[in-house]
Amino acid sequence: MSDRPSLLVVVQRYGDVAGGAEAHARALVNHLAPHAAIEVATTTARDYWTWENAYTAGLTWVDGVPVRRFPVDRGRARDFRFREHRAFAAGHSLADELAFVDAQGPVAPDLRDHLLAHGRDFDHVLFFTYIYWPTLTGLPLVPERAVLVPTAHDEPAIGLGVYRPVFHAPRAIAYNTEEERRMVHRRFNNERVPGEIVGVGVDALAGEAMRFRQRHALAGPLFLYVGRIVESKGCRELFERWARWQDGSPQKATLVLIGHREMTIPERPDIVHLGTVAEQEKWDALAACTALLVPSVLESLSLVTLEAWAASRPIVCDASSPARASRRRGVRRDLRAAHGAARDRRRARARGRGLRRAHVHLAVGGGEVPRSLCRGPCPQRLIAEKKSAPLLRGAWSVPRGCGGPPLR
Repeated sequence: MSDRPSLLVVVQRYGDVAGGAEAHARALVNHLAPHAAIEVATTTARDYWTWENAYTAGLTWVDGVPVRRFPVDRGRARDFRFREHRAFAAGHSLADELAFVDAQGPVAPDLRDHLLAHGRDFDHVLFFTYIYWPTLTGLPLVPERAVLVPTAHDEPAIGLGVYRPVFHAPRAIAYNTEEERRMVHRRFNNERVPGEIVGVGVDALAGEAMRFRQRHALAGPLFLYVGRIVESKGCRELFERWARWQDGSPQKATLVLIGHREMTIPERPDIVHLGTVAEQEKWDALAACTALLVPSVLESLSLVTLEAWAASRPIVCDASSPARASRRRGVRRDLRAAHGAARDRRRARARGRGLRRAHVHLAVGGGEVPRSLCRGPCPQRLIAEKKSAPLLRGAWSVPRGCGGPPLR
């Protein structure tokens, strides 16, 4: 019998899939694998919108970790938007909420049955993302050993009563940021459930700016967006603000989009969509860009923001985010400021070094993660501490000075 603790990780998708929570789960599994006997329980879906069965059901291995995939019986329903509207409307019923959860998918009864039969064979069961069916139906089956990683933000769904047990039942909750924990406590009054700011890891790769520019024939200042290109991520506002700035400014630049398109992208010569790219190419793009654009105001934690900081790149973001609403600046002025910084590479490098002075945890041997303050060169593996959470400051602003969280 192994003297290592056993851990079952439950997540809606796993492996080579796009998604922040899924990437978080995979990174955590890989870093914990030397210290625990880990198994993953997930679905056969690759795409989060359709939940179509893409992988083979059964036992497989990913990064040397056993992964059990269970088929999706019902993916996202054709009337999902109708069910969503009904559930979010005033005067709705509990049945409306349950219908929304089912219509959202992925409904995987075999995964739930596996948790019922084998969940208590593990010392701990880690559930990723509060909103989906596997967590909603699976966590109550093993509450005494459940740890929830909610990846929660202040969206309409979190106000539904059907999710209250998810935030009250687990043995513990692992939050990404202090802001996330405050929001959950304010909404659910669940302070009695132990919860810690655990954060999330970033494994930085060395990027080559010139390789990226040459591959895509890009010259001049580049502003980068990485993620799903969809209205819920603020992309409509991003395109509108980009057009307003570029049409009225002599400072010409290119907006480079990386990610799956789920909405119409304006046909402009200064907007280039590359689709999904390999991990190394993403880091090449970060190395090549003047700044990363983060338009979404509904994020529990932006992984790509931490990656940009690790690559010594500032971020341009929206002041209406609750996390960074204290600093408001005009879009044109600060895009011009970021553009000007690109002309002074020495100043840009100094700013990048400042970005590395974000509050971080330093990962050390043996799995111990003490709280520390990184004031020197940034380690290759960054784990965001609670003060790294306010990462959306300014009205489309590049924060002055270091651009990251203030040093204590």
